[in-house]
Amino acid sequence: MLEPSIHLLNHAKQGKYAIPALNFHNLEILQAIIETAEKSRSPVILQISPIYLEKIGRVAAAAMAREAAKDANVPVALHLDHSDSLHWIKWALDNGFTSVMLDASSRPLDENIALAYQTAKLAHERGATAEAELGHIGGVEDNRETGTNPDMGLADPDEAAKLVRDSGIDILAPAVGSAHGLYKRPPKIDFHLIKKLAAALKIPLVLHGGSGIPDAMVREAISCGITKVNIGTELKVAWARWMSEALGHEQEPWKAAVKTRAGVARVVEQKIQMCGSAGRA
Repeated sequence: MLEPSIHLLNHAKQGKYAIPALNFHNLEILQAIIETAEKSRSPVILQISPIYLEKIGRVAAAAMAREAAKDANVPVALHLDHSDSLHWIKWALDNGFTSVMLDASSRPLDENIALAYQTAKLAHERGATAEAELGHIGGVEDNRETGTNPDMGLADPDEAAKLVRDSGIDILAPAVGSAHGLYKRPPKIDFHLIKKLAAALKIPLVLHGGSGIPDAMVREAISCGITKVNIGTELKVAWARWMSEALGHEQEPWKAAVKTRAGVARVVEQKIQMCGSAGRA
């Protein structure tokens, strides 16, 4: 069932669990996400960045994700992750995405608000969900450097309130100490900041950079107010590991894909359990 992400997130917020937002980078990862969500009876957010839309082929990637989401017997939102332009926002909405993110966090606050406002307007006209980001979330996102210090530029609660109020976005990804990609040092999440933002904003909050954060820390972040947990890198790492192993024994592509999909599915299942979303569909 293809749904806007805000429907899934509002239920999660009320139930005090989180929705796993899982990036797909190819067909095997997409299949592993959907199949595991159905097996676990978990709602999920299926997401992809513009970089991977270009690498896979935007029309093919959108079509296979959209149809897989429609055919799923659990609620699935199709989300555009980390777009830095309205061009991609419009394209995604035209191609069946039910949720979009405009990341203008590196720009001055007024520009961030203006772009988030336009994103929300475009999304709401289609019955879709709008996400924006505030503060500096470091690390590497899809091979693109986003900074190295996740402690730099944590979200300011007053700026967050202004962004949400003036833009009309549905969900916010605040910088709270996490980082994209694999962590080079132990993550340091500001749980007090999450609590403060959750109490002030009353909308679902997103934890970006969920790969590599210990489960106990993610669960604590959820208890403090996080409702969407983004995970991408760990799925790519699992795919690479299992595909490399499969290719050592298989020459048939479909046989290698089946083994790889099973390996990625184990990671997906663990993330669903971590978020507490199993059995919520």
